[in-house]
Amino acid sequence: MLLIAGCGGGREKDGGAVPGSRLTIYSSMPLEGPDHDISVDVVRAERLALREHGGRAGRYAIQLVSLDAATPKAGEWDPAQISKNARRAAKDPDTIAYVGELHSGSSAISIPLLNEAGILEVSPLDTAMELTTRTMAIAGSPLKYYPNLAKVGRTFARVVPNDRVQADALALYMRQEGVGRLAILTDDDTNGLPLAATLKASAKAAGITVVPDEDPIDAHAMDQTQRAAKIAATGADAVFFVGSTRPGVVQLWRALNLQEPSLQLYAPGAVVDAPFVAAIGNARAQTRVTRAPLGLSDYPPASRRFLASFRSVYGYTPAPEALYGYEAIRAVLDAIDRGQATAGDRALTHPDVVRAFFRTQARGTVLGDYAIDRSGDTGLHRFGAYRVVGRALRFVRPLDPGRPTG
Repeated sequence: MLLIAGCGGGREKDGGAVPGSRLTIYSSMPLEGPDHDISVDVVRAERLALREHGGRAGRYAIQLVSLDAATPKAGEWDPAQISKNARRAAKDPDTIAYVGELHSGSSAISIPLLNEAGILEVSPLDTAMELTTRTMAIAGSPLKYYPNLAKVGRTFARVVPNDRVQADALALYMRQEGVGRLAILTDDDTNGLPLAATLKASAKAAGITVVPDEDPIDAHAMDQTQRAAKIAATGADAVFFVGSTRPGVVQLWRALNLQEPSLQLYAPGAVVDAPFVAAIGNARAQTRVTRAPLGLSDYPPASRRFLASFRSVYGYTPAPEALYGYEAIRAVLDAIDRGQATAGDRALTHPDVVRAFFRTQARGTVLGDYAIDRSGDTGLHRFGAYRVVGRALRFVRPLDPGRPTG
């Protein structure tokens, strides 16, 4: 696949108008490695949303093209592959929107390429706050992700709550679990810094003492005994880590559990994947996780109709992540419909669809009622609390930091 430069130049001449009678929505999900099953569910849910919409929006026939964001060589999502996916979508004159990515922060690769072309990007599950809001942890955020901001404005939005909400949910989870003193750890993976910094503020606001800062851990070191001892000496009764999933992080988890078996160990779902859970041994019992998806029974009534349709078409019940893929496509199709209503008899343009999406006021959706704000964030504000049971994550309860708790 050829890489292209100046992806948006050709479209600016005609105001971003999309020719012909057919539009394409590209979907980018990691279909290889540990994310395969979830990604397949998301893509199938996206196809179901398009099918239920009659395969059309506005006055156009819509096709959904699924792209793999992973590679066999990487065995997981691959930044170079995401770049190729975004460039392909930006080059295609029929593209009206791009739905991706899955992992927190991975949309940072595709956003600039699609913003250059003025194309709407909607993420089902990328929670990284720096993509939409300013954070001191990432210099230049979020504006640095939008190279064509002056001409086309912001073009990225999401249907999942961002990490600012996750930080508050983590603090709520910790408070519910009796945490009084918290150590917050990161490594050299800068993607985790905004969540770590925001959690520090959220924890303090929740009455949790955050122990003095430590240097980033060495995620390559296979002996974490001394670091675990230093953390235990702070008197912390809980540790939060966000960063990479390199072998040294697994060793730190095991060392912390050996040093203090009652120590509560917290991390976002991006860290606690299946290989991580399999490797941490006895530390599983103390591991607590926050993830955007809730238990299937914790979504509103529209989700039950979706699940029944999904089972009817595919023969099984999907992972809750499928709900986010389904709603992302439905919201894009609705934006095309509304954009066409604005365009009238003229050709639909990318700005028509971007503006319409940023005016979304969704009601009765599978995720609940929400609006998209001017930054591209959703008004939804629930995360899921999880524990490791056996070798799997088990949903415990929804965390709603937007509501006071007794």
